Amino acid sequence: MPDRKGARRRLGSIRLSLIMLALVPSVTLAAMWGVTTTQLFSEGLRLRSQTELSRSTGAMGTEATLALQGERALSAAWLAGVPGSRAALDEKRAATDAAVAKLVRRSEEIQQAPARIADQLYSVLGSVGSLEYYREQVDHPTDITAEQALDQYTSIIDDQIHAFQQLSQVDDGDLTSQAGPLVAIEHAAELTSQEDVALTLAWPSGHLDEKAWEHFVQLVNTRRWLVEDQIVPALSGDAKTQTERILGSADWRTMTAVEDQVLAARPAAGTGRVALPDAGKRWSAAMQRVSVRYSDLIRQQTSALLTRSADKAHEQLLTAALASAGGLIALLVCLVISWRITRSLSRRLRGLREATLGLAQERLPDVVARLERGDTVDVDRAAPELDYGSDELGQVAQAFNAAQRTAVVTAVELADTRRGFQKVILGIARQSQNLVNLQLSKLDTLEREHQDPDVLAGLYELDSTASQLRRYEENLVIISGGRPRRSWTEPVALVDILRSAVGEVAEYHRVQVRTEEEVCLAPPAVAD
Repeated sequence: MPDRKGARRRLGSIRLSLIMLALVPSVTLAAMWGVTTTQLFSEGLRLRSQTELSRSTGAMGTEATLALQGERALSAAWLAGVPGSRAALDEKRAATDAAVAKLVRRSEEIQQAPARIADQLYSVLGSVGSLEYYREQVDHPTDITAEQALDQYTSIIDDQIHAFQQLSQVDDGDLTSQAGPLVAIEHAAELTSQEDVALTLAWPSGHLDEKAWEHFVQLVNTRRWLVEDQIVPALSGDAKTQTERILGSADWRTMTAVEDQVLAARPAAGTGRVALPDAGKRWSAAMQRVSVRYSDLIRQQTSALLTRSADKAHEQLLTAALASAGGLIALLVCLVISWRITRSLSRRLRGLREATLGLAQERLPDVVARLERGDTVDVDRAAPELDYGSDELGQVAQAFNAAQRTAVVTAVELADTRRGFQKVILGIARQSQNLVNLQLSKLDTLEREHQDPDVLAGLYELDSTASQLRRYEENLVIISGGRPRRSWTEPVALVDILRSAVGEVAEYHRVQVRTEEEVCLAPPAVAD
């Protein structure tokens, strides 16, 4: 396995590593802030767009639905020969045209709606576009029966209710759940209106055929199931209060009683017809008042739902703005703190690095040079302490203080020791030099006094040995930092220098000196 004790690969300098360490979480936090802000604002803007679309098309569609239900009821009354129904029908058709025109003018908003909603609304617009044809068939049936023409009203109304149901499915679960009972109320009102149409067409004859009776039974059972199981349990607040008032009113009880009578009747044997009770006037009067209260309830709850949706969208946008501002402040605080910490650490590391390099490259060599020159070095001034606090970096600085002080103190002690040793060696060398010089002086005296060749040969041997010893002692003096004591004040002939040098050689008798030049050396160079 590779050795993991060595230096590992690093990402550039420590400064770059610190910058990356501060930059990575800052960039991550900025990305999270951007994503969160975008998501919150997108949700708020989308809900506001959905609310505006529901207000511009859903509310208009609700008005068109109520108008179409009224026109269908009056069309059935006119077909049943109810007195005065024609004038009321013409008036209601004008109101329906106005409501449909408002819906048609919202085609630009419909184009910007999601595909699932736009397709449903375009289906409604396409259906109301053919409304004049079915009105003509109601007035003068030629291609289809009047009942088939009235079924077209039902188809348009069903499309509009489904479109409103699609519009109510916004990106907020609470608002979508609140819209569910309102859609159910519209559906229940439509079923009640279809019951009215069926009975209105049948009152003049006093009976329903078996197929129409079965359809009526289905309408009643479905509407009662919606009211009892879907609407009443899901409502709360003012909507529940108004609905309970409608369900507890005398008109509703009258309608329920008539429905029970029709449901209790059975087709007569052989005819397939179901006789109706004599309750046409009571039903029509009660139905008219209930329809008005139903319409008011639907309008109020639609307006209240749109208001809550707009408030929720505003609340989401405000929450998004506050969250975005808070996130931005947190991001800026994080950036400032990270930058300050990174800058502080980088500055402290740079100072420690410069101090370390200054010791290695400047102060310690200067101390050594001064010690070599013999200067006195103040340890405290040569190794000033670094103060970087008490944290890990400060502990490194303290360790560096100890190291540099140890290095300077050691250099000073070594220099002192070396100077002391040199002084000792120099003293010994001087003493030896004095003895050698004294010995050379005595030998020189003996050489002058004796003429015996054998004695002179011995004296010359001793003189040569002493001269060599003097040369070694002078070397010790030089090594010890001193200077040889032999000095001359006048130039010395080169021949004398050569003879003196020969005298310091062990085999001096093998050297012959021959020179005829009268060359002299300057006094300072003679000893060297």
